Amino acid sequence: MARINFQNDAVIEEDDLTLSLLEIALKHGIPHIHICGGNARCSTCRVIIRQGLENILPRNEIEQKLAEKKGMEDSIRLACQTRIKGPVTLRRLVIDDLDADLARDQQDRAGREQLLAILFSDIRGFTDFSERHLPYDVIHILNRYFQEMGTAVFENYGYIDKYMGDGLMALFGVDECNATTNCINAISAALQMIQSLDKVNRYLKQNFEESFEIGIGIHFGSVVLGSIGHRDKVQYTAIGDAVNIASRIEEQTKHANTSILISESMYTQIKDQVRVGKTLDTKLKGKKGVFQLYEIHGLIYTLRT
Repeated sequence: MARINFQNDAVIEEDDLTLSLLEIALKHGIPHIHICGGNARCSTCRVIIRQGLENILPRNEIEQKLAEKKGMEDSIRLACQTRIKGPVTLRRLVIDDLDADLARDQQDRAGREQLLAILFSDIRGFTDFSERHLPYDVIHILNRYFQEMGTAVFENYGYIDKYMGDGLMALFGVDECNATTNCINAISAALQMIQSLDKVNRYLKQNFEESFEIGIGIHFGSVVLGSIGHRDKVQYTAIGDAVNIASRIEEQTKHANTSILISESMYTQIKDQVRVGKTLDTKLKGKKGVFQLYEIHGLIYTLRT
């Protein structure tokens, strides 16, 4: 006999522990969605174990394969395959038909928590630039600029999360869990972006009598990665306070009159591998306390994966 707390559904007592969690739920009238019929193909029956993980039996082979494909954490289990040996508290993750549709659309991009490096870049004074030039030229120049900046990101194993007007957000470590490697790649990308800006500025000077300055802020921290948005336009993105901190660090580059600033958590990962300039103790907009930031001048050596 085991007590099973299906949060938001029911608390039940079950004496047949040969049954799967899905079979137990259906036996007791809980409308547990299982689109594939309980054959470990759709993951719509998945649950999160809130208490009693020690009473959950190990994954079988077919559940393990799906868990690895979808990047499921240990606390996320397929109810159709999971059996227990004692009391547990759990919650269904797919509640209705819309949830089921979204779960199928996500494929292997389900949410997960991960440590990675987040880079923000921005063109200083771009609003004034756009007001001085024709719409065609503004878009044309932005595309030339992002071509160079994007190449720097891709060549250093980064993922472009989004474009925000003249700003860019990139992630390093989406598919790589080595903290040092991710941080070095992010800094290498930032340095390459600064170098590539010279090429952009030569074109701007020749054709528009203009030039750009950019600021780059990088932070290392924990984010939630996953696909969000309408099913017809899904964006794989990072969410969390670490993203906001990276954005705020980029804003500080203008006040510090420097091009690249990194956070203390970033610096801790690679302090023996970078050349730094000034060190700043500053407040960040919307954040409590004082943050220590480091100006980056270069790498002692470049690490690749």
